[in-house]
Amino acid sequence: MPGRITIDAPCKINLYLWVGECRADGFHDIESLFAALSLRDTLDFELVRGAGNAAGRDEVYVETTELPPPFDRALAALPPEKNLVYHAIKLFKRETGFDRAVRARVYKRIPAAAGLGGASSDAAAALLAMKTLSGAEIFPQRLRDIAAELGSDVPFFAGLTGEAFVRDPVFQYSAAFVRGRGELVEAAAAPPLNIVIVNPGIESGTKEAFDRLDAYRLRYRSGVDGSIPPQKTYSSKDLPAELAKSPSEWRFTNDFLPVFLETEPVNHVYTAVLRDIERCGALFCGLSGSGASCFGVFTDSHSAADAATRLAPLWPFVRATASVVSGSA
Repeated sequence: MPGRITIDAPCKINLYLWVGECRADGFHDIESLFAALSLRDTLDFELVRGAGNAAGRDEVYVETTELPPPFDRALAALPPEKNLVYHAIKLFKRETGFDRAVRARVYKRIPAAAGLGGASSDAAAALLAMKTLSGAEIFPQRLRDIAAELGSDVPFFAGLTGEAFVRDPVFQYSAAFVRGRGELVEAAAAPPLNIVIVNPGIESGTKEAFDRLDAYRLRYRSGVDGSIPPQKTYSSKDLPAELAKSPSEWRFTNDFLPVFLETEPVNHVYTAVLRDIERCGALFCGLSGSGASCFGVFTDSHSAADAATRLAPLWPFVRATASVVSGSA
């Protein structure tokens, strides 16, 4: 049983996102195609040594030097007890009875509250680290249940390595069709993707985005603004045929985007970001999650890198990245 472990936590984009009606429990059903990207945080976990530390205080430190302003300030101001990594450690201990104190250092490269799943990926990494450090016997389904309790996107990230992680850090899938609240994850065969992520530096809180989507739909149903344009929904059986097309032919949509494109003043920002990405030669442009990150799909890594160079002076966060290839470390 090791006393220390380092894990990379990749981000994701939503190539497609359909959102259902608000459920009785306050959550929304979703259907989405997630793709994991090589842009990632790195997390170091170690058991705290020394007398009296067996049941001591867990520590979480966040390093943000690789993030530009204002993204660094938002994360640096977050109290440790509000960090999802801290909650993952505590929840794992509660479920297993493991009582050694843990020190975690999170080196952030993924902006927070950006629609990229950075916090969820970090939490999944924490669960997998705790399983390895503790040596606890915990059934895979229970680990997935704990992941779902932490957040809707966490099961996807936990499944990137899943049970294989404790034997060999190999990704089991790089993309997945995600349903329910996010807890139902089905591997999908997505092609290699060259991506440029652009975040305009505006806040897009998840709860606020869902509230805005609900209000948007209610307004249209009331007849004030006509009818909502239908959004395409896919099943896991439909996706292979759509993914086999050139990205320039994809019909993927994100239900949040029409809402943002009619909401002032952010509509001007999203319109400008997507326009700039498209002008740089993107085959497909979209919004990830509930914002605020947008992305473009490019023909190859060179065109993605060139686009990132052109976009970097225009927006506060621009990164060229690529999809994680299934089977890579």
